[in-house]
Amino acid sequence: MKEQSADSSRILGLSRRRFLVLGAGAAGLLATAYATLRQVGCYPEPEIPVEWKRLTTKTASTFAILGDYLIPPGGDLPGSAGDDVTLRRIDDLLDMLPDFKRRLLLALPLVFEHGSGLDRFGARSMTRLPPERVAEYLGEWEQSRAVVRLQLWAALKILYSLTYFERPDVMEAIGMPILCGGADRWQ
Repeated sequence: MKEQSADSSRILGLSRRRFLVLGAGAAGLLATAYATLRQVGCYPEPEIPVEWKRLTTKTASTFAILGDYLIPPGGDLPGSAGDDVTLRRIDDLLDMLPDFKRRLLLALPLVFEHGSGLDRFGARSMTRLPPERVAEYLGEWEQSRAVVRLQLWAALKILYSLTYFERPDVMEAIGMPILCGGADRWQ
């Protein structure tokens, strides 16, 4: 009996090896998404023409929806994580990254844009869903217990932590001092 419980705990437990394999699986999923899904669909051009360094209309639209879900407009902080200022900071960050890491980060919004949960809503992409369905869909990502989904969700939150929360106007609203002029480089 003790052998059975020890075996089942080993099977159900998440070892370091499994965690690394699942992390590699998440990276593989991002690489596949970038290679196959980056050109699917058509997306509206921004009202004000923007010359992106690395973003496309599709990735910018998707990052805007994801950012507005994570940090919506109208709160105590300025703007939102999906506003033009944050999108430009994401674009600048992507431009600074080495090519391999840039491709992985550009694949991140595609995973959310074309995730498998969209089929039951009758849409082929997240940006085509009505706002209440977007919130429900992203809420499922946020509440998921699947390790790969958790890693992708964490990567998304880290991206917005680096680009939104280091904006000088946000740091000022939070009451954090801007040290060493580092936050000014992306204005």
